[in-house]
Formats: sequence, structure tokens, C-alpha cells
Amino acid sequence: MLGSLQQNLTSTTTEILDTTTAATTEIVNTTTTATTTLLNNTLANLLRLRLLPNLSNLRNDLTSRINQTVQLSTEYDTLSGVLLAVLLDYVVLVESDGTMNFVNLSKIETVASL
Repeated sequence: MLGSLQQNLTSTTTEILDTTTAATTEIVNTTTTATTTLLNNTLANLLRLRLLPNLSNLRNDLTSRINQTVQLSTEYDTLSGVLLAVLLDYVVLVESDGTMNFVNLSKIETVASL
């Protein structure tokens, strides 16, 4: 009888420890994920804030060129066409063949009037 009681106690203790370990692991994983997400969002916001003054100046310059033919260069491409719109974070440029381009303001390196 004492052996059976000891075995039940050991089994119950093991079950409690397993449940506690699983719950603790889930809490740690959830906390780690939430912290990582918060950190990534904070870093992205800080970078965005750092770029805002430059983007504001660029946005103002481009706004004065709406309906004009311009050349925009990015790291990957140079586009020429009529600047149709300047929005919060991108511009709309239509090339002579009718191709419409949406260019992220943060990707624009140079602007020239043609």
C-alpha cells in the first residue's frame, strides 16, 4: 500500500512538474515573441523618424514639380516621365509609353526636371 501511495505521489508530482514546465515554456515563448515584435516596431519607427525631415523636403520639392516631366533615380533604376502625384510615402510617375510607376519616396536618390 505504501509503495502504491508513493508511486501515485511520484506520478502526480511528475505530472505537475510537466504541466508547470509546459506552461512556463509557453509564457517565455510568448513573451519573447512579443518583445521581439515590440523591439522591431520601435526600431522601424526610430528609423522612420530619422528619415522624415529628409522625406519632407523631398516631398515638398516633388510637389512643386507635379505635372512636369522629371527623371527620378533610385538605387536600381532611373525613370523618366510626368509626375502625376506626390503622396505620403510614394510618388506616381507615368512614362511616355503609358507605364505607371509607384516609387517609394525613401528609395529616390536624385530628382531632375527634363
